[in-house]
Amino acid sequence: MPTLACLLRGINVGGNKTVKMALWKQLYEELGFTNVRTLLQSGNLLFDTASDEPPESLQPRLETVFAKRFGFTADHILRDAAQVQAAIAGNPFPDAADTPNHLLVFFLSKAPDAAGAAKLSALETGPDRLHLSGDLLYMHFINGAGKAATDPVKLLRLAGVTGTSRNWTTLNKLAAMMVS
Repeated sequence: MPTLACLLRGINVGGNKTVKMALWKQLYEELGFTNVRTLLQSGNLLFDTASDEPPESLQPRLETVFAKRFGFTADHILRDAAQVQAAIAGNPFPDAADTPNHLLVFFLSKAPDAAGAAKLSALETGPDRLHLSGDLLYMHFINGAGKAATDPVKLLRLAGVTGTSRNWTTLNKLAAMMVS
């Protein structure tokens, strides 16, 4: 049974789009998924599926069911354990792991096209560093994300994609949960 991580974008931030993790977990159990578990209150859910349905077709179905249950839409980004491990292994800023809350990994809805990727690489980000690798965008905020001159939401719009980020600590916790 493959384990998948479902990462939601923009929930439980500033009192907007509030979702109780227990209710989200219950929804996935009702859908027949097993070993459903959550991490934190920021839209991280892991589940096992016996289905051979590829994540690309499972994602829109989950988004539809979620919207019906909770009354609003939220982007669902699905990744399997190998993809989460690859995101960790592919970290282009190993020195940033010393300040794990300053390193964010954005899981993108898709890899930006050539024009979107070119726009990202042409950006001046000040002291902050970014690195695009397929459908992953790594951002190291030297002084912390709260003091960054670079707005990640604008970066994603510029690249023509959506996505959601997890800091280095959360990402490693998710990876550990996916193999246990």
